[in-house]
Amino acid sequence: MIVNNLSYQVNGKNIIDDVSFVLSNKNKVGLVGVNGSGKTTLLKILSSKLKDYTGNVNNESETIAYLKQEIEPKYNDLSIFEYVKQETGLKNLEEKLKILENNLTEENMEEYGELLNNYLLLDGYSVENNLKEILNGLNFKKDLYTKISTLSGGEKIKILLSVVLLKNADILLLDEPTNNLDLEAILWLEQKLKNSNKKMLIISHDETFLNNIVNKIFELFKGNLTEYNLSYEEYLKEKHFEYEQEKLKYESLQEKRKNLKKQLQKAKEWVNGINNKKAHNDNDKLANNYQKEKTNMGNISKLSKELENIEIPTFEEKKPISVFFNFDDIKGNKNISIENLVCGYDDFRTSKINIYIPFGSKVSIKGENGSGKTTFLKTILGLEEPLSGNLKIGNSVKLGYISQNTLENVEDEETIITYLLKNNSKKDKSQIFSILDKFDINYEDRNKVYVNLSPGERTRVNLARLAVDDINTLVMDEVTNHLDKKALDLIYELIEKYEGTIISVSHNRRYNELLDSDITLDIKTGEVKQKVKKIK
Repeated sequence: MIVNNLSYQVNGKNIIDDVSFVLSNKNKVGLVGVNGSGKTTLLKILSSKLKDYTGNVNNESETIAYLKQEIEPKYNDLSIFEYVKQETGLKNLEEKLKILENNLTEENMEEYGELLNNYLLLDGYSVENNLKEILNGLNFKKDLYTKISTLSGGEKIKILLSVVLLKNADILLLDEPTNNLDLEAILWLEQKLKNSNKKMLIISHDETFLNNIVNKIFELFKGNLTEYNLSYEEYLKEKHFEYEQEKLKYESLQEKRKNLKKQLQKAKEWVNGINNKKAHNDNDKLANNYQKEKTNMGNISKLSKELENIEIPTFEEKKPISVFFNFDDIKGNKNISIENLVCGYDDFRTSKINIYIPFGSKVSIKGENGSGKTTFLKTILGLEEPLSGNLKIGNSVKLGYISQNTLENVEDEETIITYLLKNNSKKDKSQIFSILDKFDINYEDRNKVYVNLSPGERTRVNLARLAVDDINTLVMDEVTNHLDKKALDLIYELIEKYEGTIISVSHNRRYNELLDSDITLDIKTGEVKQKVKKIK
């Protein structure tokens, strides 16, 4: 694939600005950049989902498979097998072949041959077995004739991934392929892509996944693309080095400018002093200072030119983000006790769950997609009723929730400040703005509409809201999905430093490593593993 001078605008603003690159054989490229930098837009252009661009995209007749982010509701009544055959193009080919087979003539023989060849390229006669093999690798347990409407978010992602892999395309364009996947599926997919000889362009929030697969990085920043022939880990080291060099250059030029201003001021003061004395006494020996005056006048001109020629580069210093929560020594029972709890709905239910969560514990909820992890979290939060058993929440427990969907229960025109004050209308605003600053949210942005923020910005606002509400027990469901590195780093800092209780679901390996959970609950079996019992 060769891309030349590619540009794409939205409302007159360049999202992609004169980008050129080559995707060569064995290139497995990680596409990185902050939320809103144009990563998904670029993949959509390359996959022909977006057309209104300038420049040239030449894939030299290579086939492309693009990973969709969701299954449209109109396909809810289809079975998994029907949907996959439709999305891979096999269903259409089968229908056309059947029509021709029923009326095969000399005139349509060539057309029939082309259709049959395409069907064979997609391995159409073995599609059911191939699909089962892929879904088994992705830890998908349901029957191929299960309706799409009954699948969880993670299960739908597995179906979408199977479509991409079955297409047997030359180039894979993968936008967040690990979102909502359980760990077993992530590990299988990682190995599958690592062993593949296909060209790839991958967007992923999972740093471990990215680092284990890609051999090159494309960085999108302000519409421009920079290439790094490095692994993701090496790229991060290079970016840190670049930042330190830019900072050093910026500080050096600022210091030089400061010194030049001092020298210029000193030279001007000397000349002004001599001129004032001349005005009062023309007959004294001030003429002896003529040469000094002449030198200083020359210095003034020289220094002025030097100052004028100093170009201070644009440099944005990284603001240290500090996680801030203040429990104000909340007294009372802050523990959670669960006895013989069964969660679920309709024809789905979890095993019996027995778990005691002392305040300050870090709890991981494990289980494959569709096993009831989110249902369990929502039951703790009181958003769903338990089917049976006892759930005892301590009288001083203050629960806060961040879900996979950061747009849940948000009004369209709600601003950052009104969103933060929902539960604290009488809260001191100066204190709120102080908390916002600690989560790297500017005071000037307080009236921005929440729904218009990027996922990373919404996550930072959500964390600030938990601090504003003095939450002492965090419930988090796959919070690393769709985040840029800045927001991810904040989440990582939070789970390391937070002194309250954390109950979370995550398949992000970096997240789980830093969480270092005290208690692990297998939601499918109800088994509880406890490493350390913290009581505070």
